[in-house]
Amino acid sequence: MPDLKTMKHKHLTLDDRQEIHECLDKGMSFKAIAKRIRKDPTTVSKEVKKHLAIQPLSVRRTKIDGSPIEEKGCPLLVKTPFVCNPCKKRRGNCAFQKQLYIAKNAQAEYERLLRQAREGIPLNKEDFWQADTIIAEGIKKGQRLYHIMESNNVGFSKSSAYRHLHRGYLSVSKLDFPRVVKFKARKQHRSDSVPKAVKEGRAYNDFLAFIEEHGIKSWVEMDTVIGSVGGKVVMTFDFTFCNFMFGVLLNDKTAAEVTLKVRALKETLHTGGIRFGDVILLLD
Repeated sequence: MPDLKTMKHKHLTLDDRQEIHECLDKGMSFKAIAKRIRKDPTTVSKEVKKHLAIQPLSVRRTKIDGSPIEEKGCPLLVKTPFVCNPCKKRRGNCAFQKQLYIAKNAQAEYERLLRQAREGIPLNKEDFWQADTIIAEGIKKGQRLYHIMESNNVGFSKSSAYRHLHRGYLSVSKLDFPRVVKFKARKQHRSDSVPKAVKEGRAYNDFLAFIEEHGIKSWVEMDTVIGSVGGKVVMTFDFTFCNFMFGVLLNDKTAAEVTLKVRALKETLHTGGIRFGDVILLLD
C-alpha cells in the first residue's frame, strides 16, 4: 500500500474512483472509503458530490386532469453519502429521481475538465460580449459575482472576471462591486535580488564538497527563523553531528545584531572557562 505522504496532492485515478464506487455500493462511510484509498474524507465527499449522475424518471406521474405531479427529491439524498448507490430500493420500484456515483462517468468528466484546463477555453468577441451582458445584468439586480458565475456559464472563472474588471474590459465598474471598493489592494513584498556572482561557491553542495576535501567531521550550521517580516527572528545553531540545536533571539535580522549576540555568547562561555571554538570538542 502506498505511503500517505507520497499520495499527497495527487489526483484521483480510475482505480480510486472504482474503489469509491464499490465502497458506496456496500454502504461504507466517507471516512472508511478515504482510509482505503489513502485520501482525506473531504476529498471523497467532494468527488462524489462533484460527479453525480442524475437519472431521469422513466415514468412521470400525472394528476387526474393529465397535468404532471411535481416530483420531490428523496429525503435520504440531503445527507451522506448523497447518492442512491447503497440504497436497496434503487433497483426496485422507487418513485424518486435517482442520483448515482459511477466511476467511469466520473473519470470521463474529470479527463474532459483536465483537457479544457490545459488547452484553455476559447472565448471570441461574441462569447465575451454575452458573458459581459450576463455579469452586468446580474450586478444590476444586486446579485453577487459568485452567484452570477455559479448560475450561468460565462466561459471563464471568477478570478478572470476580477482581472477583466481591473483592466476595464467589462461594462460594469469597480464601484458596482462593494468588496472591490471596500478592500485595499494588497502590498506586494518583493525580496531583494542577490547577484549570481555572490552565490558562486556558496551553495550547500559547495559546503559539503569543502568538508569532504578537508576531512572535517564536525561543524555547526547557523540559520535564522523569521516570524513576521521586519520583526524579531531566531538565530539557530545546529550541531548536526550530535543532533543538538539551540537558538538565540535577535531583535532584527541584521549583521550588527548577529555580531552583538555572538559576542555576548562568547563572553558568557568565557566566564565559564570555555572557548567558543571548544564547544564542538565538548559535544563530540
